Amino acid sequence: MNRGDLMRLLIHLPWGLMAVVLYALVSPAFGITAFAGMLSYEAFNDWRKHDLSYKDVLGIVWGWLLGGIAVAIGSIL
Repeated sequence: MNRGDLMRLLIHLPWGLMAVVLYALVSPAFGITAFAGMLSYEAFNDWRKHDLSYKDVLGIVWGWLLGGIAVAIGSIL
């Protein structure tokens, strides 16, 4: 992973975190829909523009995973 890929990951990390917040505070269905919508957007963006948007998916997924871990730890405490 080069510096550019890391920056793309960090820029997209909040989108995954936002999906977890929507899942936990609003509705699980809404959070999953937001997550799937963001992933679909990136997939179509890569398909049409060929701009390596599939790399952005990694940031969204990392945000989802880190947010999920935070919610799980918060529910234990």
